[in-house]
Amino acid sequence: MSVRGIINKARHFAKYRGRGPVALLNREAKGRMIRAIVEDFAGRPASGLTILDIGCGNGGISNHFSKQGNEVFGVDVDDKRKGQDLGFEFRLVESERLPFENQRFDLVISHHVIEHVPDQALHLAEIRRVLKPTGLCYLATPNKTSPFMEGHIGNEWVLRHAQMQPLFERCGFDVKEYSFDVLSRPDEFFAEKRYGRFIPKRAAEALRPWYPSHLFMLRPL
Repeated sequence: MSVRGIINKARHFAKYRGRGPVALLNREAKGRMIRAIVEDFAGRPASGLTILDIGCGNGGISNHFSKQGNEVFGVDVDDKRKGQDLGFEFRLVESERLPFENQRFDLVISHHVIEHVPDQALHLAEIRRVLKPTGLCYLATPNKTSPFMEGHIGNEWVLRHAQMQPLFERCGFDVKEYSFDVLSRPDEFFAEKRYGRFIPKRAAEALRPWYPSHLFMLRPL
């Protein structure tokens, strides 16, 4: 390896040290954040629901929701649960298509999944298909516009901020973005990064197109 290659690799590990592969991360905190967003949007507790977690990874988010009295299903292209005894039903999938009947779920979670699927319109169409007419979808995705976006080097499927809401609307959803809410009210949403409380609200709003990732609630039209 060249000297430049060694330096670049060192920078990469310095940037991500302590985080490790996503499959090994504790997702309990992320589950609390997602639940707080869902509850804020819905205006009621996220319990007693039938939930689908797409790209459930190690199962931490699915397990968090199952402990709140929900019936939870998780799907992924690989089983990363590592034999854990988790409180949800897991199914393997091979594509964007979901192995569930129409209007099955009250809530679908798509947390940093859409940037990994080649047919994003199909991913969204399948979410809409399996949602009940009164159902909701939480969706998070990185932002290719941001100079602070982590990872995804060379991934052409990552959306730019200006593409996100128009795509979701074209696929039949009413859209509310929660990125600013979470940044400016981190305590209410159990946000892992809490520096937003120190940023003036006007500045935080103006900087929204450069946030490294974006959070949305979608409701089928």
